[in-house]
Amino acid sequence: MRMRSQVAMLSLVLATPAIAQTAVPLTPAQTIEAVAASKTGEVEGAFEFVVASSGAGGFSAYLNSAANYRDPGNLTIELHTGARNGLKEKLGGHAEDVLVGKRVRVKGIARRVPVGSHFQTRISVETADQIEILG
Repeated sequence: MRMRSQVAMLSLVLATPAIAQTAVPLTPAQTIEAVAASKTGEVEGAFEFVVASSGAGGFSAYLNSAANYRDPGNLTIELHTGARNGLKEKLGGHAEDVLVGKRVRVKGIARRVPVGSHFQTRISVETADQIEILG
């Protein structure tokens, strides 16, 4: 009996890292709060939201959690060239056109960055495999 208890406890200890790796993705509000509270101004993890608006400028495209990208509650995914090209091939169109209204999960580092006269919480995406389209 004692052996079973020890085996059960050992399996829980060994399973802990796997459980930690399956953390629930943060919402835009949780992400913005976590970045603001972070000593480094960064939070690494998975983030999830429905794309409410999008845009493009220069070599990047932007997917926003809010209709207005200036909204203080907005979380933005910045798609760099590699990610844009990979998503265009995967989706059959530009991500900023195809993904509006879709739920996405992105893995990366969220940071607060200055954008003109305001700040934005943003996740830079270099490769298409950082984004999962959930529906």
